[in-house]
Parts: sequence; structure tokens; C-alpha cells
Amino acid sequence: MVYHMAKAAILICIDGCGPEYLRDARFIRHLGNEGFSSTGNSMIPSVTNVNNVSILTGEYPEVHGITSNYYYDRATGREVYMESPDFIRARTLLEVGADVGLKTALLTSKDKLRSLLNRGAHISFSAEAPPGWVARRIGDPPHIYSVDVDIWLLKAAKEVMLRESPDLMYVATTDYAMHKYAPQHSEAKRHTRGIDEAIQELVEEVERHKDEFLICITADHGMSDKRRAVNLELVLREHGICSKLNPIIADRYTLHHMNLGGAVYIYLEDLIDLPRAIEVLRDTEGVEMVLTREQASRRFHLDEERIGDIMVLGRKDYVFGLINEEVQDISLRSHGSLHEMKVPLIVNLPRSEISEELQENKDLAAIIVRWLIG
Repeated sequence: MVYHMAKAAILICIDGCGPEYLRDARFIRHLGNEGFSSTGNSMIPSVTNVNNVSILTGEYPEVHGITSNYYYDRATGREVYMESPDFIRARTLLEVGADVGLKTALLTSKDKLRSLLNRGAHISFSAEAPPGWVARRIGDPPHIYSVDVDIWLLKAAKEVMLRESPDLMYVATTDYAMHKYAPQHSEAKRHTRGIDEAIQELVEEVERHKDEFLICITADHGMSDKRRAVNLELVLREHGICSKLNPIIADRYTLHHMNLGGAVYIYLEDLIDLPRAIEVLRDTEGVEMVLTREQASRRFHLDEERIGDIMVLGRKDYVFGLINEEVQDISLRSHGSLHEMKVPLIVNLPRSEISEELQENKDLAAIIVRWLIG
């Protein structure tokens, strides 16, 4: 069956955008006031890949299989970035739409995210590698480590809507601005204002070409100030326990987070050390929660085969990673823990049409499928 659509659905993930960043977003707040606006939860660990795949599949990580930005395969000893679509075990919205004849589009700031999510996309590009026609229309994209790259991406989305008129579009920004600037900083406000204006222009373009439109706005995670970093691998070594730390947040874009995040997986060399390792970690500075593989899988709906023997979550102002000392002072904004799980949920539908089903960012997928396909 082929659908010839007089309506369009747009799903926007503003990377790292805790609800506090949207206080001055006039148009986004207008959409929420006229429709539905709430604060919901992200997936845990609160990192980019895990949440973007949940948002785009409507599934928990235990179903889609993405449990980290960076994956350690114990069986082979390989460490790889989780950015291949081969890791995803569930169908995405783009695939569902393409299967029924919808024209689909995927736009991302980071090319690694485009690589991960592009199955089912008829139109697919990143701000790092845009098509020539887009650059000719709106200029070359700013550097990926800039406040302006997300604004450029949303302007590009408007051009895609004008030229290609997709029925279903997913737009995912980067969180450089949130890593660098707290919500009250002038650059953070400029970033929010630019995104807000670009989304308004995109919506106005959709209104000119489609009889009906659905726009959903959320985030993959929030952001917190971090003041102390801890190397849990060194901590365990001091107690005679050999381990390997898997920094969940790690990706190719290290400038803004230095591969330091609020959650880690730990693989033990010998599982006989598990009870002792848990005891040591629970007494370690900055640790808020220590879970076994089974406990973490049950509590956070994670794929048990793709996480460590232990999952550790940090206190709000702590991060974990492979630093040179056991503990050191830092000044950083990062994410990954329970403290960055609050995200905005905004839909231009009446609250009565959404009811109580929208609690987590992944829940937007079901709303889109029902509205667009039925």
C-alpha cells in the first residue's frame, strides 16, 4: 500500500536539552501551551545513542539493543563505537514509514548519528557532510563544535521540507552548546533562541505544504555541572580487583565531555570478585548506585548481553572515566546518570488525544505511528 500524504510528522530531538533550556523558547512553549507539554524521562544510561534509538523505535534498550555509545565485546576483546545500524535489533519509525510508502528524511548534526539511524531514510545527511544543494541554499554548515551548527541543521530541515516535502522527518541536533554552557549563559540563550526561531520557520513551511502536521519535540538527556572525576578501574585495582571500565558516554566527539560521564559499565576479570567489587564501589566517593548486570537489566530495561558485570551511576556532580588518578577535580558539564534523565515532551496535539501514555521520550514513536499511519 502506498500513502499519498496531505500531512506530515516531524520529530525533533534537541540533544542535551533539559527542560530548563526551553524557558525562553517562545515558539516551542507556544506549541506546548496550545497542545501538550510535560517533563518526562529519558532512558538510562542518559546518553545519546541509547536514547535516540529509543526515541526512533519506541522501544527500551532491552529490545533495540543499544546500551551505550561505546561497546566492549568481551567475547572478542573488541571495543567499538555503537554507531552501526547493525547493532539495532528493532525497526525504526523511518523503516515503518518507508514500508508503507511514506517519504522519510533523517537530518543530524553529527555524522555518527546519521550512520546509526539511517535505515529506512530516503533523504539522509548530517551537518558534517551535507549535500551541495543545501549548502548553496543556506551556506556551509558551521563547525560541529559550535553553537550555530544546530541552528543551521534546523534551517536545513526547512529546505528539505520545501524541496522534498517528506511525510516523516527526524531531526537530531548535537549537545555541544549544553556541554559548554549552563542555561542562563548568554551563549546558551542564543542557541535556544536560534533553535526556537528555526523551528518556527520550519513549522510555517510545513503549514504551507501540508493540510495537517504533527510536531513532537524532546531530548535524549539533560545536562549537569560536574566537579569531580573518579577512575573506578584504579579504585578496584587498589583493592586487588582487576577490571575493565567501559565509558558509556565515549564517542568520537570528545572535546566537550572528555569521555567522562555519569554512568559506566565494569567488566571483571574474575567474577569471583563480584561481591567484593560491589562492596568497594558502594563505598567509593561519588557513587550513587551500584547494580549487578541482572539488576541493571531489570531496572533500566537494558539488553543483558551488552552491558558489564556491574553498572555504576554517579552522584549529580561526579563523572567516571579513565583519568590518570583515582580522583581529580574538574570543571565540566556532562550526563549519563539519573540526574540527567528529565527531558521535555512537547506535542502539538490536545492533551485529551495523548492521555497518560506519554511518560518517556520513547513514547513519542507510538503517537506518531498512530497519527500518521493509523
